[in-house]
Amino acid sequence: MKPEREIGAIFNCGAAEYKGGTKLLPRVIKKGYAPKKNGYGYENYISEIWLAEGDGKEFTLSNGPFIKPDKPYDRYGCEDARVTELGGEYLITYTALSSPAFSGKGNRIGLASTKDFSTLEKHGIIGPHVNDKDAVIFPEEINGNIGLLHRIDPNIQIMYFDDIEQLKQNHDKNFLKKYNEELNKHIVLDRKYEWESKKIGAGAPPIKTKEGWLLIYHGVDKNKIYRAGAALLDLDDPQQVIARSSEPILEPEMDYEKNGDIPNVIFPEGAIVKNGVLNIYYGAADRYCCLATCKLNNLIDFLFD
Repeated sequence: MKPEREIGAIFNCGAAEYKGGTKLLPRVIKKGYAPKKNGYGYENYISEIWLAEGDGKEFTLSNGPFIKPDKPYDRYGCEDARVTELGGEYLITYTALSSPAFSGKGNRIGLASTKDFSTLEKHGIIGPHVNDKDAVIFPEEINGNIGLLHRIDPNIQIMYFDDIEQLKQNHDKNFLKKYNEELNKHIVLDRKYEWESKKIGAGAPPIKTKEGWLLIYHGVDKNKIYRAGAALLDLDDPQQVIARSSEPILEPEMDYEKNGDIPNVIFPEGAIVKNGVLNIYYGAADRYCCLATCKLNNLIDFLFD
């Protein structure tokens, strides 16, 4: 999916199956942004989350944003949506910016929900009130609780909620403070290999397999190259890692992955299994939406090699 109309960039798309088709929720930047004269990043850079629908490979983009930056906590951007169907709802986590993009602060986990991809309800910020990103919700309860993976630099952690209503509510400050103070107790994946030595983050919501929860995630190395990896987590205790790829499963190779608004970026956010084939939807160089596929069983075999 390439930029068109008034769009300057379209990338980093969440994905969900809906009524026999596929919905994508890409991050969109409208034309008019420009590199900063001093420093890293861009000026006039505000993200929106749009909708696209199609058959899994070809998509039609909506005429406007689905999630708008219209609240104090996300007024500077709504970024990087992930979608999980749970309890008859599609729960959408996204990065909500209360400070300008590239400022290095004001990044929180926003939560929204929809039942029909037409109407949308925002539920505010969930998780600790520190820089927090890359949140994904498990598609089934784990021991009666709802699990959420997220990333407070530099590792991936897990939070549990009693039910959907607790997930949607703003949480007790004392609970969040204690959680943050004991953050190391909640680590699921930490940095292990050179290709992910700077930081890691959850990509698509976990996929349940008989071998465990399959998590597609991203890793960043010291040269700021973004790649994708995979791990299998225990079904009852996701903090127990069953297998993990020592090498990336996707890395920047094509021109559109190497060159863009942020070069050398592979950023997975959606994963859907159809007829035994894993479809991974990822952003390339903060510019394009892309699709990579493989047989699910082949990827699991690769993790155990």
